[in-house]
Amino acid sequence: MRIQVKTVGMLRDLEAGRRIETLEILQGSSAAQAIALLKIQDWEIGFIKINGQAAGREFILKEGDELTLIAPLGGG
Repeated sequence: MRIQVKTVGMLRDLEAGRRIETLEILQGSSAAQAIALLKIQDWEIGFIKINGQAAGREFILKEGDELTLIAPLGGG
């Protein structure tokens, strides 16, 4: 099945800013499994949203879902 992945902020191995791509995953995959396919480490993600709503890594994805990964915010 296919989902949309949107990254916001700076994530390792991905461009800075905003990027959207389609990802092919197995039926019943969790957000954590999708993130693993992208080879993004847990510490690189500050927030996870699915279809615009806050979600955890255990959330089971469905066809057409939009998984948004937001880099941790920093400042000083």
